[in-house]
Amino acid sequence: MDRLHRELVLVIFMWAQCVALQETTIYRDLMTSVTFPCQFDEAPSIRLWKMQSPGKAEEILFTHHKQFTSDRYYSLDTRYQSWNLVISTILERHKGVYSCMKEGMIPVQKYSLIINGPPSLPANTPWLYSVSVPEGKTAKLMCNFTGSPQPSIHWFAEENGDLRPIHVEGPILQLANITRACGTRFVCLAENKYSDSPINMTFDVEVAFPPQILLYDANSPNKDVTLTEIYRKRGVEVVLRCDVIMFPDVKLYWKIRKKNSKLQELASYTPGGEVLKSSKGNLYNFQVKVLPQKKVTMFDLVFITDQEKTFSEYVCETEGDIYPGTHRSIAIHKLR
Repeated sequence: MDRLHRELVLVIFMWAQCVALQETTIYRDLMTSVTFPCQFDEAPSIRLWKMQSPGKAEEILFTHHKQFTSDRYYSLDTRYQSWNLVISTILERHKGVYSCMKEGMIPVQKYSLIINGPPSLPANTPWLYSVSVPEGKTAKLMCNFTGSPQPSIHWFAEENGDLRPIHVEGPILQLANITRACGTRFVCLAENKYSDSPINMTFDVEVAFPPQILLYDANSPNKDVTLTEIYRKRGVEVVLRCDVIMFPDVKLYWKIRKKNSKLQELASYTPGGEVLKSSKGNLYNFQVKVLPQKKVTMFDLVFITDQEKTFSEYVCETEGDIYPGTHRSIAIHKLR
């Protein structure tokens, strides 16, 4: 046999092995039975049945001369020169891949046994996820339920404790060019004919965006956020309110710039902590109110204009890791 002929025979042999590796998928209910047929053209000198459960090592069940499994639900049907594997009562542990093989460990038949049942989640999969996505990017939410038959999956948005259908079906919900208005809770529900009730996965979607500052005098009737200068009489109370709309939270500062001087820190606030005053902030009081649902932190600077140095420029400033810091300022002038 010449070299080309030998190589051609080898290719055909390898191709035949690959063809034999094709799996037949079989679906069964629990507590039913199944037979995996295995026929040989000629009785091989060596033959075996083996199975592999998901995530486990292969296990030899039978060889041509010995039974290795102690599972009483397995048996061989050797009538009519067959070598069929029988499972008399299917339990959860029986799902997996079964292979009938001959000498040389060549697969003759291969079966994947899938047990019908309600949807479930893979082991160690949390049912609640927190997802942070920068504004303008795409969020891809995936419900990786398994089950047979394939479960139907529907998506909902949660609003005030109620689920609102968003008319998307399937395991993936994609939110393209996401805005902060999309920052909410999304729920997917899965069920099939074996479900007693739907099961769910929940995604808390948080949209990250740079801080925005609104600065105004909270004691003013109109609360004009466009003003950069205001006039007040001596001896009146001023409440400068710095509303910061942001996610994630950032550190906030109040600073002062007196006439012909550099910017000096009055106080700082770290999310979840307390207001820390500097030595320059003794004339001032500070109040913080957090509105988590609106992503707003209100940082108030309260003082009485009873000293000349209170008539100055005040700056509210942010400092964060993801987005550059930003600031707004307002100057208090004496009303003559």
